[in-house]
Amino acid sequence: MTVVSLKLEQYRDAEDLSDIAHILDLKPAHISYALYKLPTHQKYREFTVPKKSGGVRTIKAPHNTLKVIQKRLAQDLLLIEQQLEQARVKERDCILAHGFKKKLSIMTNGENHRGRRYVCNVDLQDFFPSINFGRVFGYFSKNNDFALKPKVATVLAQIACHENQLPQGSPCSPVISNLIGRILDIRLNELARRYHCRYTRYADDITFSTSEKHFPIAIGMRELGSINLWAAGPKLLDAIARTGFEINPKKTRMQYHYSRQEVTGVVVNQKVNISADYYATVSAMCDHLFKKGECHIDVGGTKQPFSIRKLRGRLAYIYQVRGKGPKHRQTADDKDDQVKGSQQRLWSSFKLFERFLNYADLYGVDRPVILCEGVTDNIYIKSAIQALAAKYPTLTNAVGDLKVKLFKYTKTSASVQQLGGGSGELLKLVNTYSSRTRKFKIAPKNPLILVADSDDGSKPLFKVIENRTGKKVDGSHAWYHLESNLYVVPIPKVGAADTPIEGLFEQILLDTTYEGKKFDRTNSEKDGTKFYGKKTFATKVVAANKGSINFGRFEPLLTAITEVIEDYKPKIAPSPVPALAPALV
Repeated sequence: MTVVSLKLEQYRDAEDLSDIAHILDLKPAHISYALYKLPTHQKYREFTVPKKSGGVRTIKAPHNTLKVIQKRLAQDLLLIEQQLEQARVKERDCILAHGFKKKLSIMTNGENHRGRRYVCNVDLQDFFPSINFGRVFGYFSKNNDFALKPKVATVLAQIACHENQLPQGSPCSPVISNLIGRILDIRLNELARRYHCRYTRYADDITFSTSEKHFPIAIGMRELGSINLWAAGPKLLDAIARTGFEINPKKTRMQYHYSRQEVTGVVVNQKVNISADYYATVSAMCDHLFKKGECHIDVGGTKQPFSIRKLRGRLAYIYQVRGKGPKHRQTADDKDDQVKGSQQRLWSSFKLFERFLNYADLYGVDRPVILCEGVTDNIYIKSAIQALAAKYPTLTNAVGDLKVKLFKYTKTSASVQQLGGGSGELLKLVNTYSSRTRKFKIAPKNPLILVADSDDGSKPLFKVIENRTGKKVDGSHAWYHLESNLYVVPIPKVGAADTPIEGLFEQILLDTTYEGKKFDRTNSEKDGTKFYGKKTFATKVVAANKGSINFGRFEPLLTAITEVIEDYKPKIAPSPVPALAPALV
C-alpha cells in the first residue's frame, strides 16, 4: 500500500475534528479556534486585483491560523488526487484538467489543441463561488473515492468554505474545485469524443478543438445573424448545467486555423508559444523597471503600480512556454530565415529573463543581499545571525526576522543566471557583473555581498580581487569593494589554516553523531551508510540546535558584513545641497 493511499485511508477512518487534526499534524485546539472561535470578519481579508480583460477580481486571503490548516489539507488532497488520477489514466494526454497540478500547466493544456482547424474557448461563470458548502460536504461524504463520515466531511467543508462558497484565495480551493469538477470533465469529454473533438479544462477555462470540416453545433454555433460571434451549443449548455455550473456567455469564442489561436493565454497554431503582444508588454515593463526602478500596468487607460513579484511570474511563464532558447546567437550564415527569426526570439526572451533576474535578485534589491557558495551556507549564516541577534541589529530584529536577504540557488538561477553554487560561480559572477548590470540606469540601493570560503577553491577569485583592488587577500582585510554595489567577504581564517565556512564551528559540533553517522563535509559518502553530508548537518544539527550552539567564530564574519552595509550607505546618499550664502544687508 502506497503512502498516498494510506493518507486516503486515514481520512476514511477519521471520526471527528480531533482525528483530522492528527492527520494534519495540528492540535485540535488550533482547528477549533480557526473554525469556531475566530470572529467571522477576521477569518478572511478581502482585496481586489485587476483582471486582464478589465474589471476586478475579489480575492479573499485567509487569516494565518486558518491558512496553515488549508495549506496542509491542500497538500494531502493534491497527493490523493494525483494517486487517483494515476490509477485512472496511463498517458498524460488523457488527463482532462490541467490547472493546479504538479507537472501540468497552461502549456500542457494548450499542447492538446495545437494545430487544429477549430479551437473553441468557453468560460465558466463564477467558478469557485458556484461550489458551495453543500457541494463540498456532499462530495467528501458521498463520492466513491472518499466516502468520508459526515462529521469529517463537515469539518473539511468548514475548513474550505467561507460565506457558503469556495473563496478565491484559499490554498485548498483549487484542488477541491478540481475534485468536484471531475464529473464535469467526464461528461464534457464524452460529449467531445461523440463529435470528434478534443477537450481540456484549466480552472474555469474550457477548450474544445477539432480538425473536422465543420465545428459541431451541439458544442458551439454562430450567433444568429453574426459571422464572428459564437455561443455555446445546446448539448454543451445542458451538460454544464447538469453538473451545477454555468457558462459566461460573454466569453465564448471561436478561433480558426488561419488566425491566431490561443488557449489559456498560449498560442497553439503550430506550436505552443506566447503572443507577440504579451511579450512586447512584458518587455516594455522590464525596460521601465531597469531605467526607473519601478513598473506599471495599464488598467482601463490608467497606469497602476505592478509589483516585481508579479513581473517575475510573467517572465517565468514566458520562459516556461518558450523554453531555454539557444545557447548562442544565430549568425548571418543561417540559411533558413524563418528558423533564424524563431531562434532569435527565443534568445531575446531568454536574455530578458536573465537580465530581470540579475536586476531583481542582485542589483535592484530592497535589502542587502548575501550570496554564499551554497545552500547550506545560507542556513549557517541565518542561524548565526539569529543566535547573535542582540549584537547585530543591522542584520536582524529582536524576533529573528532578517534585515538582509540570502540569495537562494534554484534550478532557474542555475539555468538562466549561471548561478548554481560553488567558488567557480562566484568567480564567474565577479568577472561578468559589469556586463550583467550595464543596462540598469538607476543606482543600486543596497550592496551585494559575496561570501567566499578561504580555501584553495577560492584562490582564482582572490587573485582577481587582488588585481582589482591592489589588496592582498590574506586576512589583513575583512572585506573588499570591487565595483558598484559588489563586495566580497572571505570567511575569516581560524589560525593559519584554510577555512571553509564549516571551519567556523567548534570541533565538538563537527563531531556530532546523527542517527549513528558521522559528519563528512566532503559529501563523498553517497549511500549515507556511515556518514551524513552538509545538508543534514545544516538542517538537523545546526538549525535545529542554534539556540545552544556557540557561534563565536562567526562574529568576525557578521561584523564584516555589517561593515560592508555601513560602507555602502554613503555611496547612495544624496549629495548635500550647498548652503546659500547669507544675504548682504
